[in-house]
Amino acid sequence: MGSRTFMVTTPSAHVSRGKQLKERGRADGRTAAAFRMKVDEWIHGAVTVSPERRADIILATDEALSNCAEHAYRGAETCGPMSLGVTLDHAQSVVTVCVQDEGAWTEPAAHETPTARGRGLLLMKALADDITIDGRDDGTTICMRFAQCYSKPTSIAGGRRV
Repeated sequence: MGSRTFMVTTPSAHVSRGKQLKERGRADGRTAAAFRMKVDEWIHGAVTVSPERRADIILATDEALSNCAEHAYRGAETCGPMSLGVTLDHAQSVVTVCVQDEGAWTEPAAHETPTARGRGLLLMKALADDITIDGRDDGTTICMRFAQCYSKPTSIAGGRRV
């Protein structure tokens, strides 16, 4: 796999407007941890969910980010980028989390006997209400949808929404 040219931003370089969160950075463990914390902060500020649902979203997101950091650029000379997008659909009360990389998709190995590893996709599928995986030679996108996520009400000051 040849080297890729891309702009790397720090994990703190993010966009968070209203009910969405966007992040982009290096596909490594440090960035994955920073993004996970950003998702937790975003949920706290934007979404009303049960503690169990919040844990589902954080754990599934962490697994997707960790998989990206570990597998997306395996064998590459340099670590490539990963992107995170989190949105809230007010009408459907659904949070969607998408993790994307520009690495090459590798089909997961089938495990006939249980091991301590190789359970990430199963875990994400168990935690999310819906999951799509678009794995191609030029990158992978995993999108997970979580129902029963409600928009936090905006405060009203002087009769106006703020």
